[in-house]
Amino acid sequence: MRATRAIVRLDHLKSNLDQIRRHIGSGVRICLAVKADAYGHGIVEIGRAASDHGVEYLAVATSDEGTELRNNGVEVPILLYSLASPREIPDIVRHRISPVIADEEQAALYETAAHSQGTRAAVHVKIDTGMGRIGCRPDETVRLARRITSSPSLLLAGISTHLASSDMADPTYTNQQLDLFRDAVERVRRDGIDPGIVHAANSGGVLSHPEGHFDMVRPGIIAYGYRPSPESPASLQLTPVMEVRSQVVFLKRVGKGEAISYGMTWRAPRETWIGTIPIGYGDGYNRLLSNRAEVLIGGRRYPVVGRVCMDQIMVDLGASTSVKRYDEAILFGFSEGAPDAEELAALCETIPYEITCNVSKRVRRNYVS
Repeated sequence: MRATRAIVRLDHLKSNLDQIRRHIGSGVRICLAVKADAYGHGIVEIGRAASDHGVEYLAVATSDEGTELRNNGVEVPILLYSLASPREIPDIVRHRISPVIADEEQAALYETAAHSQGTRAAVHVKIDTGMGRIGCRPDETVRLARRITSSPSLLLAGISTHLASSDMADPTYTNQQLDLFRDAVERVRRDGIDPGIVHAANSGGVLSHPEGHFDMVRPGIIAYGYRPSPESPASLQLTPVMEVRSQVVFLKRVGKGEAISYGMTWRAPRETWIGTIPIGYGDGYNRLLSNRAEVLIGGRRYPVVGRVCMDQIMVDLGASTSVKRYDEAILFGFSEGAPDAEELAALCETIPYEITCNVSKRVRRNYVS
């Protein structure tokens, strides 16, 4: 088997979920985001582990993701975050995936599919309170809720919104969104309609906005061990779930001034040992980490030198080294002293989500309980 692999600690996932559960308190459900292959961790294995651990809902971004969960025996309710095309809707209904509904056109499509299958489709109204992406306007909520509840083929299972800046220190915009959302839900109730599960809080909302927890929260990145932003409070003791490891597969000594990798962007400042590790941007190890990142080998960090290649990187081991061929190298993760996804994200001027999501399928996942 290839040396480069990702270790996924399911016990770390469960520990993070336990902390979220204690933080939100009893009576509030958890909908775990497992979209984008569970942020790169593996949708089926994470979905199974989370549902076995008591998570009430799972959330996906595509109908195929929901179908994959169902085909692998996951039976908890599944929420579809994104809007589907008409041709996807019959399968969504067939696999008991609950979509968000943004307008009456979508409601009619689900109504037709459910009626033809002799079933009732559970749907969630999505309100756009300021994200500017999908959802009805707050003043359209009652009309859409009426449309859904008037149909024998549809069930209003919930009402939701999405917070655009809940991971920022300034709460002003999030408070405005929550005020709009709360008012829309109350107008639905005053119209005599049961809104179902009311939910708004993403990871930032979980950490910073307890008033937005409502009936259910939708954590994503915090379940995988990272805060959504450096501005988010470190109120939970989160542990990364994924660690990417490989091996030093080649060692060579180079002279002062010799160039390493494409474009000769790094030259040895002295005689030194160079180690080659079989991972690259084809595995999701970002090319922006060239001449910036460090890896952990034998408890010590070494700098990545030269450009990251598609399949390999090189590290400077120093003028003398105790590193041996086939020693383990940790690219990022949970081991003491190793870089984590947050550190790599800062070097790439991005977010930890992208670091874990980009770990490609050719990196074998090993699941540890």
